[in-house]
Amino acid sequence: MRVARFSALAVAGAVAVLMPSLGLSHSTPVAKRAQQACGNRVEYVSGLEAVFGRRKTHQQALAFRTQVVGRGFVNANIIEGCDGFRVVVRGIDTFDVGVDLQDEARREGFLVTLECIKAKQLGRWEAIFGHGRDRPSAQAIVNRADAAGFPGVKLRNDPCGGFEAYLAGFDGQQEAQAFATQAKARGFDVVVELN
Repeated sequence: MRVARFSALAVAGAVAVLMPSLGLSHSTPVAKRAQQACGNRVEYVSGLEAVFGRRKTHQQALAFRTQVVGRGFVNANIIEGCDGFRVVVRGIDTFDVGVDLQDEARREGFLVTLECIKAKQLGRWEAIFGHGRDRPSAQAIVNRADAAGFPGVKLRNDPCGGFEAYLAGFDGQQEAQAFATQAKARGFDVVVELN
């Protein structure tokens, strides 16, 4: 009985020593995780981002965010990137709102930049009906499409402000192109894109 226990312990010890990366795709998981976080950040929503500043460490970013929030920009967040940490405000629908926020921040002493965020591609074909500078103008495109017999057109944020009216659900590029041809015959300047 003791020999069996000793043998089992010896085998377990040998496995632990000889195969440290068992179950991992790489023998250095920490470096791999850091590499994935850097440069491979996946964004799920397009839109504008007001960047108040960049800091090298998380602690510096926390201190700077406290200053930003203390001056009235309560929606400021910290976003980690390859080069450090950004203190940002997200959720800006239009470029005009972004410029107004930028002007207000400059009056408070912050040199804010507006940066575009592009969401990850979904790998589906879509018919783009148009772009609106603000939600009402984009909604007008949706309403016009619906009245012309194209129900289901939706809105989403454009990467650099404004909104895009699109229709998804095509099986492939040919089906999307055929739909675009029909829409153009009814007066819409539809473009087919792979999103």
